[in-house]
Amino acid sequence: MALFDNRLAREIIMLVRQRYGELGNALGEACQQEGLDQWNESSLLQRDLKLLIGVANGEYHRTEEAVRHAEQALTRLLDLLLGNPLASRIVIPDDFWKTDPGILISRVRWWISVDDLITISNAAALAFGENTQANRMRIGRAIDSGFLEWVPDPSVANPQQNKRVLRPQVERLRDQRRLPE
Repeated sequence: MALFDNRLAREIIMLVRQRYGELGNALGEACQQEGLDQWNESSLLQRDLKLLIGVANGEYHRTEEAVRHAEQALTRLLDLLLGNPLASRIVIPDDFWKTDPGILISRVRWWISVDDLITISNAAALAFGENTQANRMRIGRAIDSGFLEWVPDPSVANPQQNKRVLRPQVERLRDQRRLPE
């Protein structure tokens, strides 16, 4: 049995449509309320969700092309769900990862980036040359301020130890010397 199905896709689409309506109202532009519950299988969002749900359910084999398509779909979904008009960094609340959309995004991120997700301790050693409490705290502050994205490791039950960050982001911030003190 699949972990996710069309019900999750419909839930996410309704969240996006609700936000779309709020933005339209704020701009003084009426958006059509009728049809908000209609299912448009040809929409880019619907195609992205179908791909992401398939990945999360284990229906795809990892190929370069499949990973690229999943990464693009994940980026678009995150932009829709969490983006803001100022394009500033976002901080995803810990509770988000306990929701169905959060679990979906986490599973897809693991599928895409399984070889690039590292522990906070490894990130501290990579960024600062050694794994000390002070360096782990700096990585934590980088996460809290939105400099580093993180996803939970489903194999670790302790929420204090289950955060994983992307190695390329840590390397980029290290090379730019932009990690918070």
